Amino acid sequence: MNILTVDMETYYDREFSLSKMTTEEYIRSPNFEVIGVAVKVDGEDTEWFTGTYEQTKSFLQKFEWRNSLAVAHNAMFDAAILTWHFGIKPRGWIDTLSMARAIHGTEVGGSLAALARHYQLGVKGTEVLDALGKRRLDFSQEEIDRYGDYCINDVDLTYDLSKCLTEGFPHMEMRLIDLTIKMYSEPVLVLDKPVLEEHLTNVRKKKEELMSKVTVDRATLMSNPQFADTLTSLGVTPPTKISPTTGKETLALAKNDEEFKALAVHENPEVQALVAARLGTKSTLEETRTERFIGIADRGRMPVPLKYYAAHTGRWGGADNLNLQNLPRKSLLKHAIRAPQGYVMIDSDSSQIEARTLAWLAGQWDLVDAFTRGEDVYRIMASAIYGKAVDEITTDERFVGKTTILGCFGADTKVLTDNGWKRIVDVLTTDMVWDGEEWVKHQGVIPKGMRWTIKAYGIDATPEHEILTGHGWREWSEVVTNPTLFQSALNKVNLPSSIGSSMLRKRVDLRVGTLSYDALADGKGKLIGITSKLNALLGVTPVLRSHPQTHAKNTGGTKRYYPTCNIGNDYSAELQALFQDAIQKLVRFTHTMAAGVSKFMNLGVQTEGLSYATSYHCQIGKTPKEIWIESTTQKVMSLTICGLLLNQKTRKINGASLNLKNKLQTYDIAYAGPRNRFTIATDAGPLIVHNCGYGMGAKKFQAQLKSFGVTLPEAEAQRIITVYRETYPQIPMLWKDCQRALVAIMMNQMTAIGVLTVEGGKGVALPNGLYIKYPNLRIHVTPEGKEEFVYDTKKGKAVIPNRIYGGKVTENVCQALARIIIGEQMLLIARRYRVVMTVHDAIACIAPKEEAEVAKAFVEQCMRMRPDWCEKLPLNCEAGYGETYGSC
Repeated sequence: MNILTVDMETYYDREFSLSKMTTEEYIRSPNFEVIGVAVKVDGEDTEWFTGTYEQTKSFLQKFEWRNSLAVAHNAMFDAAILTWHFGIKPRGWIDTLSMARAIHGTEVGGSLAALARHYQLGVKGTEVLDALGKRRLDFSQEEIDRYGDYCINDVDLTYDLSKCLTEGFPHMEMRLIDLTIKMYSEPVLVLDKPVLEEHLTNVRKKKEELMSKVTVDRATLMSNPQFADTLTSLGVTPPTKISPTTGKETLALAKNDEEFKALAVHENPEVQALVAARLGTKSTLEETRTERFIGIADRGRMPVPLKYYAAHTGRWGGADNLNLQNLPRKSLLKHAIRAPQGYVMIDSDSSQIEARTLAWLAGQWDLVDAFTRGEDVYRIMASAIYGKAVDEITTDERFVGKTTILGCFGADTKVLTDNGWKRIVDVLTTDMVWDGEEWVKHQGVIPKGMRWTIKAYGIDATPEHEILTGHGWREWSEVVTNPTLFQSALNKVNLPSSIGSSMLRKRVDLRVGTLSYDALADGKGKLIGITSKLNALLGVTPVLRSHPQTHAKNTGGTKRYYPTCNIGNDYSAELQALFQDAIQKLVRFTHTMAAGVSKFMNLGVQTEGLSYATSYHCQIGKTPKEIWIESTTQKVMSLTICGLLLNQKTRKINGASLNLKNKLQTYDIAYAGPRNRFTIATDAGPLIVHNCGYGMGAKKFQAQLKSFGVTLPEAEAQRIITVYRETYPQIPMLWKDCQRALVAIMMNQMTAIGVLTVEGGKGVALPNGLYIKYPNLRIHVTPEGKEEFVYDTKKGKAVIPNRIYGGKVTENVCQALARIIIGEQMLLIARRYRVVMTVHDAIACIAPKEEAEVAKAFVEQCMRMRPDWCEKLPLNCEAGYGETYGSC
């Protein structure tokens, strides 16, 4: 089989370039022109050709592409040109950029010039800079000859580089690179333009509402200090960075600063609008993304751009400004992605793969078996601790058994840090978190795998995660179904004085109508009154807008907005028919705002006495006690006040139907201060939640239990820890192995992590032949004198130190192994069906509509097959299919 190394030189100018456009938009543009192409057959002399489109096509067709492997640096670009413009589809692709990412990570750099220097292959030329703004016919003969020499040199460097990189590179990973490139260069998915256009109209309407909130002038927008002050007034801590020029901290408000760009999707719509206005785009992220989808729909089928080995652990990432890895779960954009005519999309998600991998890697087979059988692992642990049968374990005993296996949150959960509210995945070890009493340190964010969550009040949390309430620590599944308990949890929060109430403002968009409301707080941000009560039935949400009412006791006739209520512990009998999975609770009254619902009540209905009085701190000032809150009979409420979220999976928890469709990647924070807790934001206000931990000793375990209100003597805590380690001895041994692995890597020694080898100077050797690397691993001494491991990681263009420890290495390894399993499963599925996408631990493919069930069964079979290197690891999955990605 021949190896054909190829490089395309194309027209570009200051506006028409890959720095201004996506690759897809650039290549499919009518302004696109191939100036010349160079091709090398195996090790023969490289040929350069320049000519018209037809002449170039004839030149390219003389090579045996269908029976050859094509090589390119950043092959996504050259592959798309060959396929979209010349109809050429090589048998397979070798991408030197992708291989370099897997081999070198951030150590060398990904450019051809940097890699050529590293391998001492030669020097990449700069003649491409002279081609700016020149069409093919604009070049003189001398200029085009020099340009040809430049292109030939690039091909020769790429060919030599490929020989360096492919030597010993895993064959399986080569096939995955080829599969990744073809997802982009040979697209099959179709975008539904009418669905996108309707969505764009709705998005723009919402955007206009956002932009109308921006009242600052251009001078304020453009001034860094003034813009920072405006952000601060909205409760946002302005992002900062270390200036590469001065080495000092400065504001990070440039369009390329990652933390500033993240504000474009801030939970506060006013912040989104302010950022959009400063950037001068006048567009929100959702509008831009929808417009991009429509543009692609006009130009052809949808390429799926994925960056191979984008993450430290080998996972794929989004590329080409079309990050399909982070489409919201309920995004209408998913429903606009369609299988081609006559086909369905099949989406399959690997179940608990990281948790299963952890138990397998540790060699804790009884735990693997327990997870596989769906048993209650907490009760099993408590049974070992207390020497009792599993069915005799009490609730309190189960609680002790579960303290080392705590719950977790979705990636978008906001955590209060000394640098402002941050998504949990963005919290750094240098950030301190608020534990309800003081700012405390922690040991980093811990990925907890794909898990079912309960979504309520704007957050996703696993049912068992502990929440601090007025009645002690309670599970999220209990708090979320008990309005009194939830209110007591809100009342437990004492925020630092620097945190204002504006961060609690939230606009909730529903399928039917929109509810706008403000969470009300005192000057320190602590909630002092909430009229809203929790939905016992998630999916039943009020649509009423707040109505201005004059103060009951006249203080000058100031008009204020009061939030209308949610339906409380109960709901009307009329809703029973619409929500067949619901459990009806026979409660007669629910607290609500009489002034807000009166127009929806039957005329003449008798309202009953006052429920309670509150005091509000609104933006325009503080008011005396109000008396607008009243009670009304549930049965007279009209269905017009209820927004209905349809087609949701439900499960009965504590007498309510809760949405459990949200299986997603979850995270927690390890060891947050002496009280083992931190603060998160919900739509109704902040909550104090418990953290997770790895490898606890007796004192830490004792402190953790005490933070839950459980007091044990140290001797008893030590006994429980001993029993745990004796029951599941392999897991704490794995943590220690991972800590020792860091020492071995730094000291250039050999050791092991479970069945994996750790090679000093390289990293953790993975079953696919690649490594998890920790570049420039070293010991750092903190200002407090504590020694910790750090390694270099890349954030944007900056290289920064990142803390690492045994627990984090465990997570890295489990995620890397899960990714390898997913990769092998992709290749198995690709033998029969076209794989079109992968998102985290899920794989999507297409199959003929008439064999949808057979194809689904085949995909499930593939995702349950165990690779040769982990034959004892039981795997499982959940799959579905539909004509659109959103309906799978």
